[in-house]
Amino acid sequence: MEVPTVRGPLEVKTLPRMFARSAQAHPDKVALLMEREGTRQEFTYRELKERVESLARSLRKMGYRAGDKIGLIGENCPDWEAAYLGIQWAGCIVVPLDRMLKVPEVRHILRNSDSIGVIATADYTDTVEEALSEIDRKFKRVAIGHTPKGWLSFESLITEGSELEPIEPPEEIEKLAAILYTSGTTGQAKGVMLTHANIASNVCAAYQVLDFGEEDTFISILPLHHSFEATCGFLTPLCCGCKIVFSPSLKSKEILETMANHSVTLMLGVPLLYEKIVEGVQRNVRDASAFKRFIFHAGMNIGKIAKGISKAMFKSVRKAMGMDKVRYLVSGAAALAPWASSFMERLGLPVLQGYGLTETSPIVSVNRLANPDNVSVGPPVPSFDVKIDNPDENGNGEIVVRGPSVMQGYYKNPKVTSDVLSSDGWLRTGDLGRLDERGMLHITGRAKNLIVTAAGKNVYPEEVEAVVGQNPYIQEILVVGQLNEATGREEVHAIIVPNYELIDAEKPEISEREIEDCMREQVKKECAKLADYKRIKHFELREEELPKTTTRKVKRYLFAKKPVRV
Repeated sequence: MEVPTVRGPLEVKTLPRMFARSAQAHPDKVALLMEREGTRQEFTYRELKERVESLARSLRKMGYRAGDKIGLIGENCPDWEAAYLGIQWAGCIVVPLDRMLKVPEVRHILRNSDSIGVIATADYTDTVEEALSEIDRKFKRVAIGHTPKGWLSFESLITEGSELEPIEPPEEIEKLAAILYTSGTTGQAKGVMLTHANIASNVCAAYQVLDFGEEDTFISILPLHHSFEATCGFLTPLCCGCKIVFSPSLKSKEILETMANHSVTLMLGVPLLYEKIVEGVQRNVRDASAFKRFIFHAGMNIGKIAKGISKAMFKSVRKAMGMDKVRYLVSGAAALAPWASSFMERLGLPVLQGYGLTETSPIVSVNRLANPDNVSVGPPVPSFDVKIDNPDENGNGEIVVRGPSVMQGYYKNPKVTSDVLSSDGWLRTGDLGRLDERGMLHITGRAKNLIVTAAGKNVYPEEVEAVVGQNPYIQEILVVGQLNEATGREEVHAIIVPNYELIDAEKPEISEREIEDCMREQVKKECAKLADYKRIKHFELREEELPKTTTRKVKRYLFAKKPVRV
C-alpha cells in the first residue's frame, strides 16, 4: 500500500544535529515553556541550544567519552530535555529511567546498562543515592535543582560549559543514542538499544505523515522516559520548530487549564487520560438542565452523520474544556475504547490512534488526519514493512515488522534478542493483529495473552474487554485465561472494578451482594454480544484500580494463568 505523506522528509542525522538545525532555523522562537508552583521557565531555541551545548562541553571536561552511558531520571521539565540532548551531544548514550521505579529497579537499570554517571532532578536524588549504595563502581552525580552533598549542580555545569571550547555533535548515525528499558508489564525490564538512525528515522516518519508545523504547540504530559513521548512529544516537535508546554501535573483540571492558557494545538495521550476527559464531560452533562442535556444529546446524534455540524455546535463545549484550539489528539501505548474516540470526534476533537513499541522507536503505524479510523491503528508509516505471520482463518496472526527504526537488540541479552529479531531484520512483536483490505492494521491482542478453550477456539482477551468494558457500571476490566481446577481446562475469567461512583449515585445504600448481582447482570448483558466460547465464565470484583505501569498499562502478568476453584 502506498502511504500518503504530508510533505517531504526531514534529513536523517544524529539527534543533536537535527535539533541544532532546527534551532538555527528558529533561534528566537520559544521552544520550551513550563509554569509550575509559581515559577516560570521559558527557553527560546537559541537559549536551549546553548544549554545543551554547554552541558556537553562540561560532560567532556568531567571525563566522559563517546559511548559512555549516563542515566537520566526525573519529572518532565525543560532541563530533562536539555540533559537528554546534552548527553548525546557529548557523544554519550542516554539511559532514561522511569521516575516511578523503586530503588531495586533503579539499581538494576543503572547496573545492567553499565552507566557510569547519572543526572537526576532534585526529587529523585535520594532514590538514586540509595540505588548506587550497592553498585560497586564510581558514579558521577549531577542534580537538576537542589544539589545535595556529593552531587554536582546542573546549572553550574551549564555556566561553566559556556566558557569552554565548542565541541561538534557526533555525526555517525549508526552509533547508539539511547538504551530504553521496557516498562515491565511482563516482568523485569530489558534494555532496548536504539541508534541515532533508529530514532531519527522515526522522527522523520512522524513528520511526514502527521499534519503539524512550526506554528503548533504541543503539551508534554506523558513521562519523557517513555519512547512514545520522547520521540513524538519531545524530539519530533523540537526538530520541527514547534513549541512544547509542560503540564504542571497529571490532574485533568490542570492539564486542561494549561491547554487553554497556552493555546495548545496538539496533544499526545494514553487511553485512560482521554477516557477521564470524556467521563468529565459526561458528568457535567448529567448535572446540567434538561434543556441543555437535550441539546447536547441532539448534537451527539447529529455527529454520527454530520461531523462538521456537530463540531460547530460543540465549539463552546471545547472552549469550556480548554481545548478550543486543539486540532487533533494522538493516542498510543494501549488501545483506546471506540466509544471514547467516537465521543471525542463528535465533539470536534479527532483522535488519531497509532501502534508502536519501544523496540521500534516507537511508531509502526498511525491513522492520518485526512481519514481517521477509530477501529484500526492506521497504515504503516513510511519505510516500515508489516506482515502477519501464520494467520488464522480470520487473518489474525503475530505482527512482524521490519524497518529503519527497529532496535539493534536487547543490551547484553543476545539470547532474548535472537528470539525476537531475525538476521534479516524482522522483529516479532508478540502482538496479534490483522491487515484489512485497505492496508489498515488492527490489533487483536497479545500472543502471550491468548486464551485457548477446550474446543481449541482462540479467545482474545482485549476483544472481550472492549465489548464488556463499555458498560457504564464497569470502571475497569481485565480478562485472563485461568485454569479451572475441577475440569483442568482454561476458561475465560475476568477481574472487574465496578464504577462505584455511578452505582452509589443510583443507590446509596447498596450492599456488597447487590453490587455483585448488578455486575453479574451487566456482564451477562454485554456477553450476549459475543460468541458463546468468548463469554466470561467467572469473574471477581476489586475495589482498588488494577495495578499499572507509569504509562497506564495494566500489569497482566500479575493475574495471568492462576488456577481458580469453582
